[in-house]
Amino acid sequence: AFTLVELLAVIVVIAILGGLAAVSINYIVQNSKKSVYKNYESALKTAAENYLIENTDQLPPEPGDGVEYTKSDKITYGVLTSGLFMDKIKDPNGGNCDFSYVIVKRGKDIGFNYNLTYEYCLICDNYITNSDDYVCEK
Repeated sequence: AFTLVELLAVIVVIAILGGLAAVSINYIVQNSKKSVYKNYESALKTAAENYLIENTDQLPPEPGDGVEYTKSDKITYGVLTSGLFMDKIKDPNGGNCDFSYVIVKRGKDIGFNYNLTYEYCLICDNYITNSDDYVCEK
């Protein structure tokens, strides 16, 4: 038979292990959500690239001599999803990501290639893209 002290010791050890498991599981879930958001950011950029391949008339104009960028164009999430360039985003936190967009800037063309840069902004209720190069605004 077990004494009361032995049973309490076992219960305390189980409680400590349960607490550590809960913290670890929460950490894994949060990292998984961050990974999902990063994948959505990549999907936004790819969708914008595909959109401009299909709609070259929507390209920003080429800059003049000595000017790095003349214009930036915003491609909204609504345009990308309605044109079937990407699936609708399912926010892992259950929020809304309809304010997301991609800004496309065009530099001087290089041969047959367009010199385009993409600034993708995934804007969800609980997440906004964090970049050192640009700021995303709702």
